[in-house]
Amino acid sequence: MAKSETIVNALNTIRADASEEYQNTVPIATLTNLTDVGNPIMNYTAIHNEFLSALVNRIAMTVVNAREMRNPLSILKQGEITFGQDVQEIYTNPATATPYNSQSTDLLSQTIPDTKCIYHRLNRQDRYTVTVRDEQLRLAFTNFNSFNSLLTSIINSLYNGNYIDEFKLCKQLFNSAVQNNKIVKQTVPNVTDESTAKNFIKECRKTFKNMSIPGENYNAWTVSGGSGNPVTAMSMPEDVRFILRSDIESFCDVNVLASAFNLSKTDFLGQLLIVDSFADSNDNILGIMCDKNYTQIYDKLKETRDFYNPSNLTWNYYLHIWQVYSVSTLVNGVAFISG
Repeated sequence: MAKSETIVNALNTIRADASEEYQNTVPIATLTNLTDVGNPIMNYTAIHNEFLSALVNRIAMTVVNAREMRNPLSILKQGEITFGQDVQEIYTNPATATPYNSQSTDLLSQTIPDTKCIYHRLNRQDRYTVTVRDEQLRLAFTNFNSFNSLLTSIINSLYNGNYIDEFKLCKQLFNSAVQNNKIVKQTVPNVTDESTAKNFIKECRKTFKNMSIPGENYNAWTVSGGSGNPVTAMSMPEDVRFILRSDIESFCDVNVLASAFNLSKTDFLGQLLIVDSFADSNDNILGIMCDKNYTQIYDKLKETRDFYNPSNLTWNYYLHIWQVYSVSTLVNGVAFISG
């Protein structure tokens, strides 16, 4: 669809959902009457306010939501929180077998399940702001390129700010997990060339295979200070995420190695995600291999608000982002640390 047709559709979407006064005042947009649509919007305060509010809340945010998946680490999100501020995660260890006894008299005895519980709390509440001036809006109604530039500037300001921060927060989450013993640390030789990279990938491959076997060695419940018995966890191969530093990946083509094993890339090491680094400096984390439920990232609120300042004829648009960033010590998660 051409840019001009997209803008016409956006204008008519706003009109279709607008008040009766707006519909009676603003004509249906076509490819030839952009100025006619803009005149009543600019000349009547109520219409002007209704249009600018809908422009971001109904049109711009629709585009922002559609672009969200561009975040290369967005797959690490678990979903949304509808109510409350905490996410409760519960895990019960497998039951333990006892020998069969035909003379047993313990039918009424209780076997308390070994249940673990941890909480993930809302810990991000950020706001992004962009200002639109009346003269920008007036110019936007002169041609389709100007209107597209206005809409793009609003979307990019709000969306790109959050996109960059989400990506950084995801990486910092792993770095924090390493620093606070919320992940199993596996020391490996540093990767400096193709030969050491291949040895590193072989070590990752072994860990990947072992994660699919029920065990206690790849979750951080015990090392993080969890009480009681260790957690027995396993991860199906299709549920494993492998987050790898780009400089390490450049030494060794994972696709080539997977082909040598006659496997797809996902079957070889899990779903591969590439990042530039995990920390701002002294980054000794080469990669992270974890169950898909290890990252407890939730969206709590994504909402826009607007405010018109009549003293300088400007609109401020605010994008509020509330999220949970946490990790689970109840599932498999391994950090490969150079040493």
